Amino acid sequence: MTTEAELSRLLRWLDPDVERAAATYEQTRWSLIRYFLSHGCHTPEDQTDRTFDRVARRLGEGVIAPQPAHYIFGVARLILLEYYRRHSASAGPPHPWNDDASLHDRYECMGRCLERLPPDSRTMLVEYSTAGGPNRDEARRDLAARMGISLNTLRIRVHRLRENLAQSLRSCPEHDGH
Repeated sequence: MTTEAELSRLLRWLDPDVERAAATYEQTRWSLIRYFLSHGCHTPEDQTDRTFDRVARRLGEGVIAPQPAHYIFGVARLILLEYYRRHSASAGPPHPWNDDASLHDRYECMGRCLERLPPDSRTMLVEYSTAGGPNRDEARRDLAARMGISLNTLRIRVHRLRENLAQSLRSCPEHDGH
């Protein structure tokens, strides 16, 4: 688990400007999740967290990498290889989340987990996450302004909500027997 000092160092490494660093972190996080999903990983959020933890730890050990994205994805590739090794040694292959039935089950579970959130938190998370395209940053700034908070505070709240949601998703059964 990354310490607060390691996280601060990681964000400063991504960008000296706090706002841009938070945006880069969030964008990289989603890119890593898509990377792990596209390579057959059924725990993409966990592997993304492992990647950031390892990068933050290595930065604390004095690693100097001038191109953060290249370094992060290089570490992600190693994390993915470790993931494959762990699962090839286990009793069976990782759960295939990309088949239609289990994907449907996963979306159903996500819907139930989202419904458990307070309505204002759910709305904030959905609005933040669905803001896309060339006006994404502006839409997120507008959301923060409507809520009367800074953009960085919004990002932190969304991050915490995603962590809570990810924890809830871990409790979903891979198959409900149907």
